Amino acid sequence: MGIRVLSANDVRRALTARDAVDAMRTAFGELSGGTATVPVRSHLDTTRGLLLVMPAVLGGMPALGAKVVSVFPGNPARGVPAVQGATLLLDAETGRARALLDGAALTATRTAAGSALATELLASPDADVLAVFGAGAQGCSHVELLARTRRLREVRIVSRSGTSAERLAARMTEVAGTLAPERGAGPPPIVRAVRDAAEALDGAGLVVTATTSTQPLFGARSLEPGAHVNAVGSFRPDMQEIDAEVIRRARVVVDQRAAAWAEAGDLIVPLAAGRIGRDAVDAELGEIVNGAAPAGRAGRDFTLFESVGNAAQDIAIAEAAVARAERDGLGVLVPF
Repeated sequence: MGIRVLSANDVRRALTARDAVDAMRTAFGELSGGTATVPVRSHLDTTRGLLLVMPAVLGGMPALGAKVVSVFPGNPARGVPAVQGATLLLDAETGRARALLDGAALTATRTAAGSALATELLASPDADVLAVFGAGAQGCSHVELLARTRRLREVRIVSRSGTSAERLAARMTEVAGTLAPERGAGPPPIVRAVRDAAEALDGAGLVVTATTSTQPLFGARSLEPGAHVNAVGSFRPDMQEIDAEVIRRARVVVDQRAAAWAEAGDLIVPLAAGRIGRDAVDAELGEIVNGAAPAGRAGRDFTLFESVGNAAQDIAIAEAAVARAERDGLGVLVPF
């Protein structure tokens, strides 16, 4: 017996964009359908940082495992990333350790794939201009996943400093040939850095917010009518990327209601201020996947997918990656 170890590069090689989106369809469908069990994540404070443990089991796949994440703020001074992690996938029948996967690559891919699924279910099919707020790992993965699952004409990237947006735009331009739908032919999008929110949002039918902001990045008047927003940065109650008026006018879809109301500052802050009620959330993404709620805008001015992340996503995409890795001989098989 052995355990398969997949590096970040192995994870990326093992997953096509469509594989990743299909894994998210399964994860969210099971989450809302009641066949996934996802306990509240465990927190352990240490003298230097925080340890998070997030287990999940998907009964329909089936798949079983856990993601472990460390957050050590002092690491950058040592030349080490502040956030690191790994996902352990187990055999759902026997509990045997089956694979260990790079957590950062897996998280970046599954988060963007969740947004890509939400975009398929909520956005206008004609929307082909994407505005991305944030030029970090999530900004990068969202450009890649959305471009590989939908025909994009233009991608605009904006960041607080501007420098990181320019770097990411240059990097994406260098690999522009890969930024096209896996199914279908056509020219890749023009990717450029822009100066501010107004320039980024002008004519953009698709928006991604992937920042650590504690203040809204733009107002409802800046959004194009019918625009779809994937908001992934506000995963703590003190973080806020989306203005309350956007939430009031949008059809709001979340990954999981309980988690969103406990963690998403985009919802928690305006709720505490009395600007929205709990009826602001219209549906879970899995309810749309399962046919319990309709796709599309449902008569609202915008659509908004509010995502805080869920271990069901990690285990579903880990299962997809490992299945492909086992078929193609990817990674390293270590005696265990």
